[in-house]
Amino acid sequence: MVASTSTTKDTIDEFGVGVESECGKLDIVIMHRPGRELLRLTKDNLHHLLYDALPNIDQTHQSHDIFSQYLRQHGVHVLYLADLLLETLTASVEARKHLIDGLIAHSHLNQPDQQQALSTLRQWLLDRTPEQLAQDVIVGVSCSSDELGTSDHARELLKTKHLNHHYVIQPLPNLLFMRDGFSIMEKNVFIWQMNKPARRNEPFLIQIIFQYHPCLSTSGLKLVEWRASKDHNNNDSDMPTIEGGDVAYIGNGVVMIGCSERTNRAGIEAVARTGLFHRVIAINIPPNRCYMHLDTVLSSVGKHAFTLHGSLAEIMEVFTLEKKDSDVEWISHGCNVREALGKVLNDPELIFYDALDEETSVYEQRHCRHNVVVIDNYHVVTYAGSDCEKGIVKQMIKNNVCRVRTIPSQGLSEGGGGVHCMTNALRRRPIN
Repeated sequence: MVASTSTTKDTIDEFGVGVESECGKLDIVIMHRPGRELLRLTKDNLHHLLYDALPNIDQTHQSHDIFSQYLRQHGVHVLYLADLLLETLTASVEARKHLIDGLIAHSHLNQPDQQQALSTLRQWLLDRTPEQLAQDVIVGVSCSSDELGTSDHARELLKTKHLNHHYVIQPLPNLLFMRDGFSIMEKNVFIWQMNKPARRNEPFLIQIIFQYHPCLSTSGLKLVEWRASKDHNNNDSDMPTIEGGDVAYIGNGVVMIGCSERTNRAGIEAVARTGLFHRVIAINIPPNRCYMHLDTVLSSVGKHAFTLHGSLAEIMEVFTLEKKDSDVEWISHGCNVREALGKVLNDPELIFYDALDEETSVYEQRHCRHNVVVIDNYHVVTYAGSDCEKGIVKQMIKNNVCRVRTIPSQGLSEGGGGVHCMTNALRRRPIN
C-alpha cells in the first residue's frame, strides 16, 4: 500500500498533472488513509476537533479501503498523503526545516512567556527522523513521557503540562477530508487558509509537499500566492479564508466558490484578484455546520448536471465577481440557483438531481449523499443508505443516465464529510 517515490514519479510521468474540470476523467487523486490520529478523539475534544461522533477506526479503514479500491478498479491512481510527506521529508533537509518552523509558529507555546519551552520544542523536533516527523505532524504528540521520551529536551517539555494542553503537537484527524486544504486548477496550486484552529497545520504541511517533493516540485505545478491579492485598502479585519470543499473548478477558466461557514467574502475576492479566472461565481450558503461547504449541498455529476439540496435551491444567492482595478464588484443573479447557474454557466441543459421530496432531501443531505465525486462524466461515488425509491441515488440512476457506486459511510461520516471531501485531484482531464 505504501507507494515508493519511483511509483509516484512513474504515475506523474504517465498522466501528467493539472486539473482541467470538475467532472472529466479522474486519473490521479490524493487521499489520506487515516491512522492513529483518529484514536486521539475523545468525548472531551470531539467538537474542538470538528467531529460529530467517535469513529471506529476499524470501520474507517474498511470503508476507506473499499472506496480507494473502487477508484483503482476504474483507472484512478491513488496517492496517499502520508507517503508523499515521508518522501518529501526524506529527500529534503529544507523541507524538514520548513515543517519544524511551521509547527513552532503554530504551537500553543508560541507565547511571550514561553519562549524557552518553544526553543526546547524546536530542539526536540530537530532530533526527530523524517519518519518520526511525518508521524508527529499527523498523529500529534501528547505531553507525556511515553511519546516525548526521556531526553533532556523531553524532560523540559514535560514541565509545560500545567498549561492544560494535552498535546505539544496537535493531531490532525480532519486530514481524512483531503479536499479542504488545497485546490489544483489547471496547473495552479492554491494552498488554502482554513477557518478553524483545529485544521491550521494542514495547509502548511500540504505546501511543503508541493514545494519540496522530488516529483511534485518539478512537475510544472505552480504555487499561487493568492492571499497577496487581498484588498489592502479595505479596513475589514477579516482574514481571507477558503476551504477546498467550497471550490469547484468547472473548467475553461470558470471557478465556483461557496461563501459559507468556512469560506468568507475576503477569501473569494482574493481569488478573483489573482486574475487567473475569466469567471468567478460565488454562492451564498447559510452559515450552518450542516452546510459547511458548497459540496455538501451542490456537487458536479457530469457536464450538464449537479446535485442540489432542494431546501436551499431558492434561498442561496448567486453572484459573479468582476475585477475592476483593485476593487471587486459582486453582481447578483438572484436566489434561484437553478436559473442563475443556467445563466452564468451559459448552459440551458443543466440538470439538478435531488431526492423526490423535501423530507427525504433533508435526510439525504444530512448523510452527505449530495456530496459526490466524479470518476468520469456521469460516473460518481457517494455514501450508501439512500432511500431506494425517493432518494437522490435513485433519481440519478433513472433511465441509466448516471452510474452511481455507493460505499459504506461507517467510520467516515462522523467528521461531517462525504466522499467528495475525501479526495483531491492531482490530474483530472477536461470534459469531453
